Amino acid sequence: MIKRFTRPEVEELFSILRKKQGWHDVETAVVGAREKLGDIPAGIRQMVAAIVITPEILKRADEIEAEIDHDLLALILSVAEQLEEEARPCYHDGLTSYDDEDTALAVILVLALELIIGAIEKLCSVVYRRAVEHKETVMVARTHFIHAKPYVFSLWFFNLLDDLNEHLKVLRGAIEVVGVGKISGAVGTYTLPPEIEEIACRALNLQAAKISTQIISRRVHCHFASVVVEVANTLEKYATDIRLMAGTDLSEVEEWKSPKAHGSSAMPGKTMLRNPIKSENVCGLAKVARGYLLTAFECQNLWLQRTLDNSSAERVWLPDLTTVVHFMLGRFTDVLDKLVVYPRQMEANLWRTGGMVFAEDVMMALTETGMARPEAYELLEGLARQIRKGPYTTDDGKTYRSLVYSNPTIVNLLGMVRLDKLFDPWNSLKNVQSVYGRFGI
Repeated sequence: MIKRFTRPEVEELFSILRKKQGWHDVETAVVGAREKLGDIPAGIRQMVAAIVITPEILKRADEIEAEIDHDLLALILSVAEQLEEEARPCYHDGLTSYDDEDTALAVILVLALELIIGAIEKLCSVVYRRAVEHKETVMVARTHFIHAKPYVFSLWFFNLLDDLNEHLKVLRGAIEVVGVGKISGAVGTYTLPPEIEEIACRALNLQAAKISTQIISRRVHCHFASVVVEVANTLEKYATDIRLMAGTDLSEVEEWKSPKAHGSSAMPGKTMLRNPIKSENVCGLAKVARGYLLTAFECQNLWLQRTLDNSSAERVWLPDLTTVVHFMLGRFTDVLDKLVVYPRQMEANLWRTGGMVFAEDVMMALTETGMARPEAYELLEGLARQIRKGPYTTDDGKTYRSLVYSNPTIVNLLGMVRLDKLFDPWNSLKNVQSVYGRFGI
């Protein structure tokens, strides 16, 4: 992944040094398990554990790989050169490459999920704070991107918070799915005793795979991709909402910009109008994330006990998907943390259609007086049909609200005091406190 979208902690997690240190950590865990079972002399694990993978060892491994064309074996040979003589025969003894690679990868994927979980938790904190801040910020809800009913901005944040909390549950469960190692040999039939796999995996904070071939089933990695891409989808949905609300015709929110920020190289006015580029950035990266989902699923079909066509793809999509989604989380956290909100514009938009968004409340009030619902619906719909789009008034300048207030049938049944209450946004929102209670406010 390009540097622009790479956070330092993810870059380190998927670095070559971390990757090959992970391979060595598996080798260390295996000799430790063998030593514990009395399979090799005491002290071997200490000798192996004393080796730390360094850039110098990596350089030597690259030299060997140039000759033998096998990256894991090249590392094994470069480490063996550093080991004491009595430890060398025990290093990588009874293992195949993917005992090291898949098990080490499982450790990295667990850490990757923990990074994403941590980033979501930070986003949740910001979302909750903004939700509480805007629990009385009235706006209009839109269905089909058309004005529907009065709404309150905090509910938008709480919907996001609920989605994020569900992602946290799924991601924490996914740690158990991906946190699986294998020391089962070249085809899953165990060159070394299965007890060694159990002990070694436990030392690495992993579960031993119930069964494996030369590799762990790529179903596991597809699951990783799926749960991570779901997070990207959620971020895209809410970033899209920000883009819509930030549009000039709505002007309800805008992304914070530094005083020296420019909006366009050609249009000076854009500096004031403020393009929602960070939210657009999030939406663009979501498309990249979904592309990697296809790559992950393509890697599940490996012939018989394994083929190598997953390897090259996984070197790309696993770090890149993690990098992209982790960056998206950080970016969208920043967007919401600094989001500029315009409550007066939200309220103005609520009234833009002249009170038409209160029609359902008036209809329900009429039915309470005994009017049949179809009759009440038809009456209020008929008034709405008199309104022209654009100015949202009649030809003689009357709003929908004024039509309701001047209709004798409605006035006789409900009275002006009741109508005033029905056209109060908080009448429509009288039950939102029960939703707030579910989130602790």
